[in-house]
Amino acid sequence: MAAREIFARQGYEATTIAEIANAAEVAVGTVYLYFPNKREVYVAASISLSDEIADALLQPEILASPLKQVPRALIESTFQTCRANDKFMSLFQVNLQTQAEITLHQKDHTRIIQTINILLLHYVAQGDMAPFDTEMYAKILFNLVNSVLYDCFCLESGASEERYREQTIEIVERIFFGPALHP
Repeated sequence: MAAREIFARQGYEATTIAEIANAAEVAVGTVYLYFPNKREVYVAASISLSDEIADALLQPEILASPLKQVPRALIESTFQTCRANDKFMSLFQVNLQTQAEITLHQKDHTRIIQTINILLLHYVAQGDMAPFDTEMYAKILFNLVNSVLYDCFCLESGASEERYREQTIEIVERIFFGPALHP
């Protein structure tokens, strides 16, 4: 999305619809066909990052992995997506101002939570995990990782990525399997 690049580089206030249209190689009116104002373009740019994270979690190789490898695969995939989008991470969590914006972000977060829930249900159905409240675990995992990604990539610009990634993997493994799997 052309808008994501411009917002990340210039910030919200300095960006104009004309610049977004020019970068997208469309007329200004075309932008207004899809978005009534700049703020909605901005929110959509933010949501597009979450969409990429959800897509990364749906990789077939993660579902095909043995359960013991899943926490590492999920976290590494998520961090890799954020690293690939590091110049856009300033848009990862925008200040939501209206109920409509909150609703859009909730829908997007629900998509990621449902993706994690599907993965957990898959392992329960295979008999790798005893039945449990997979939806609640999915919500907890989402909120944990979302917070870590914000700290790592937004506040620290990825400076301590390895530490954040490895400690998040350890925490998620503990949630799934009890004490640390690695000494």
